[in-house]
Amino acid sequence: MAQDVDHRRRGSRYRARRRAVALLFEAELRDADVVELAEERRKMGADSHEFHDVAPYTMEVVTGVAERLDRLDSMIADHLREWTLERLPAVDRAVLRAGSWELLFGTREVDSAVVIDQAVLLVSDLSADRSVAYVNAVLDRIAGLAEHIRAAEKAVSTLDTDAAAAEDVSEATSDGAGEPPAD
Repeated sequence: MAQDVDHRRRGSRYRARRRAVALLFEAELRDADVVELAEERRKMGADSHEFHDVAPYTMEVVTGVAERLDRLDSMIADHLREWTLERLPAVDRAVLRAGSWELLFGTREVDSAVVIDQAVLLVSDLSADRSVAYVNAVLDRIAGLAEHIRAAEKAVSTLDTDAAAAEDVSEATSDGAGEPPAD
């Protein structure tokens, strides 16, 4: 019970992260779509006082992780030492996925040190003591690359946008839109 009271004192963002980790964990164990599971829980929370609603930030984390799961798993696996992603406890994978998503793709208003600290608190609450050190180390390594990855993502996005705009212009001129009317 003291642990339950303690996590309530940590704030709404911590509770949203904790719920996201719980949903990621459950979805993996049930081999279910995590976004559908979160939506189902959100509806249950809205329809009944017996269930807690799913916070918007929880939905943001869960959706973000689902959209980039392969990329996140690859990044986490690249930064594990003497472990493989598959050998990690499922709860540790969930914490690493949520923390990595926040560091790489989440809002910039939250400092990376806060994200790592909260992930370490989550894993210390939910997993084995030995998990704390490697979760901290992996997220610290990923945080060190976050600015470079964000810059690369932005550059690729800009290139994709420029290519799409060029394609639109090309299609418009090839359809005769740029030609003078025939007499």
